[in-house]
Amino acid sequence: MKSMKIILLTIMTAFIGQVNAQDLEEVLESHFEAVNQKAMLKVDNIHMVGKSGRMGQNFDFEIWQVRPGKSRMEVDIQGQKMIQVYDGEKGYMVAPWTGSAEAQEVGETESEQMAEQADIDGELWNWKEKGSQLTLEGTEDFEGTEVILLKLINKAGNEKTYFLDADSYLIVKITGKMQMQGAEVVSESFLSNYKEVDGMVLPYFIENRMNGQVANSITVESMEFDTEIDDKMFTKPETSK
Repeated sequence: MKSMKIILLTIMTAFIGQVNAQDLEEVLESHFEAVNQKAMLKVDNIHMVGKSGRMGQNFDFEIWQVRPGKSRMEVDIQGQKMIQVYDGEKGYMVAPWTGSAEAQEVGETESEQMAEQADIDGELWNWKEKGSQLTLEGTEDFEGTEVILLKLINKAGNEKTYFLDADSYLIVKITGKMQMQGAEVVSESFLSNYKEVDGMVLPYFIENRMNGQVANSITVESMEFDTEIDDKMFTKPETSK
């Protein structure tokens, strides 16, 4: 009798696992259909222009992303330019507020974050091939809207939770944990103002919070695809003369 119970429990556990896996695939399929991932897969590069808000001030920015996994961001800060570049392996930053115009290689944590930002397709696409774990965590209420929770743990062990609107299947929030200056910080990103561009549906406003406090906001003003971009933009920035 005890052996029979174990067998039945094993069968039930396996069945539940199959159902959850199927549910996860259905949620992902609906999400990718909502954003038109098929069209995004055909895009070779993205160029975004907008404003970054911080502490009551707005700064102009430009972001370039190219396959496979390279990016560049420039932000004008009081007449000086902050530059972040990820060349596919290493990340570099020019931070004029440090008193130096020379590009410095960033640390491992910052480089991992840049790699994530350089991924045009996003972490949910091909998550298995990227070495991540993804689980369906059920649903909950988010500001009066039912959302579906997906927990992702990437190959570096970093954990994020994606909140998908249960009706539109668009991402409305992302939470995660990161190390900053030796301390763990809880990050939250709120995505809204989705617009359709060339058939793809993308957020035009993102508010980022750290430990519950607003860190910055991103307002996209324009977005272009497959423009001519010099590959030299994604190498270590040269020192200004």
